[in-house]
Amino acid sequence: MNKMKQWTSVLIVGALGVTAGCSGGDEPAGGGKNEAAGGTVKLEYFQMKKEVVETVNNMIKKFEEKNPGIHIEQNNVPNAQNVFNMRLSTQDTPPIFTHYTTSPLFIKAATDGFVADLTGDPLLKNVIPKFVEETKINGKNYLVPIAIGTWGVYYNLDVFNELKLEIPKTYAELIQTAEKIKSAGKLPFLFPDKNVGILGQEINYKLSLDVPDAETFIVDVMKGKKHIMDNPDMRKYAQKLLEMRKYGQKDSLGTDMDDAVREFALGKSAMYFQGIWSIQPMKKANPNIKFSMFPMPADKAEATKIGAFVDTAIGLPKDGKNAKEAKKFVDFLAAPDMVQYYVDETQYPSAVQGVKNNIAEIKDLNAMIEAGKTFPSISRLYPAGIGDDFSKATQGLFASGDIDAFLKKTDEVFFNKLNQ
Repeated sequence: MNKMKQWTSVLIVGALGVTAGCSGGDEPAGGGKNEAAGGTVKLEYFQMKKEVVETVNNMIKKFEEKNPGIHIEQNNVPNAQNVFNMRLSTQDTPPIFTHYTTSPLFIKAATDGFVADLTGDPLLKNVIPKFVEETKINGKNYLVPIAIGTWGVYYNLDVFNELKLEIPKTYAELIQTAEKIKSAGKLPFLFPDKNVGILGQEINYKLSLDVPDAETFIVDVMKGKKHIMDNPDMRKYAQKLLEMRKYGQKDSLGTDMDDAVREFALGKSAMYFQGIWSIQPMKKANPNIKFSMFPMPADKAEATKIGAFVDTAIGLPKDGKNAKEAKKFVDFLAAPDMVQYYVDETQYPSAVQGVKNNIAEIKDLNAMIEAGKTFPSISRLYPAGIGDDFSKATQGLFASGDIDAFLKKTDEVFFNKLNQ
């Protein structure tokens, strides 16, 4: 079976789980074709993050002012990762695109030769070396890292000041804080459990945080060497997921991320666990909200780390048309002054040297990143489709409260999947 047929088969089987913020937005803008008219090269920039569309349009305008012979059209669509994969299968790869190095199907696209090998390319010259190394796939670079994604607990400063609450340093302190908020007649947490991709971010994050040697264990399960039920920490993990829902809204399974962001911004809850990509939409929903973020605490303060990954990264197709012009645009986006503009606007930490973090709300998270107290996304190890199935099993846990059934279903999701 050739690679195109393999890709078509993979895409029919299932969709890719979301690694970062949800994509969505405008209708497609001209497909992946490069058009030249009157001496102008027209290139599509397939950009997956809906919350940065306006910022990217401003960057495109700056680029075109300096490069009048190149016209860039940003294309941001719903279900962008799935659309990208379908376009690979029809040999319509976008000439410039963003993607995630932890995505199982992107890893497959790169290793199958659909993506340009950028190892040692000058496009990477300003990237922090750590992130050059962390984004390698089988020793090669296929994306240019721009910004870092991470998660944390948003907290309402007015509520914390009113109730004289301190930032919790351990999981026990987090629950005590939630109990004080609840006793004061306020909602401690909002949970966006409706969308499997968004829920997957939380459960995979907490899997790495709460289960010792989680990656080794999960890989052993996927290789058929162990079962989920063999590890008592998995039961504790499930118990903690349920315990936190006691301090959330009644119908978390009916709440999506946009709803949760808006409700938190309007002061409907004191805390909300989510990625930093919600900062900008939150401020738009309520410019007057006062909030900050703290790391999700582990059982012991010294064990607390944060999940961090290269969130915004730009790639090129192998043997793409107008490659010179495409690389010129990527080089422009990866320049320190443009990355500074991007992270100031979008609220992300930078993956590029010489760029400052000016976002007050994430200072505690950024300190963890700078100290190296981070862990990578465990979902990068999953075969395609596993992430969504894990989230659906967790939705079942929230609906039933049955931990035994959850552990059994989770075992079915992961067991022996690397041998199939």
